[in-house]
Amino acid sequence: MKKLILLSTALVFGIMAHAQMIPGFSIGPKVGASFSKFTTDENQITEEMKSTFHFGAFARFGKKVYFQPELVLMSRNGILKHDDFPGSTTTLKVKSIDLPLLLGVKVLDLKLLNVRAMAGPVASMVINKTITTENWENAIQKDDIRNALWGLQFGAGVDLLVFTVDLRYELGLNNISELENFDLKNNMFTVSLGWKIL
Repeated sequence: MKKLILLSTALVFGIMAHAQMIPGFSIGPKVGASFSKFTTDENQITEEMKSTFHFGAFARFGKKVYFQPELVLMSRNGILKHDDFPGSTTTLKVKSIDLPLLLGVKVLDLKLLNVRAMAGPVASMVINKTITTENWENAIQKDDIRNALWGLQFGAGVDLLVFTVDLRYELGLNNISELENFDLKNNMFTVSLGWKIL
């Protein structure tokens, strides 16, 4: 997974370096807020959403239909509460380098403004895990979290002049827990602001 992320990153930036002459090419930084929740298949566990920030860069190739790879430093946070034991909580913080590969289409394309829809897979390489527990024996530990996360992003966006705003939902596809009989996935909303410097 690590080699795949590094190879994909090198490929993306290699393409960017030679893509400035491509019609519809743009590139720039992006920042935003994320609202994530870890979900389980355990009925006695309640999940709570937490918010955090993310930042990274994006490139876009194409006009009406476009391809948009990104490189984002992301943090997925969430709280699990055990209903059978009041006061038992587990707080998870998983930081990763994300590589979304999105295919989009401009559904409204005006001179100064356009409205877009997009979807595509995202691969995440985990770089840091923090788990804090209170009054919870045998809670999940950071070594139980996989180092590779896979998801599917879809959403909509608006471009106004050189600025771009995206609202997306990310659906976690793989079980990120290595524990037997404990399914853990992450789902997330993100809103981001980008600046097309080229």
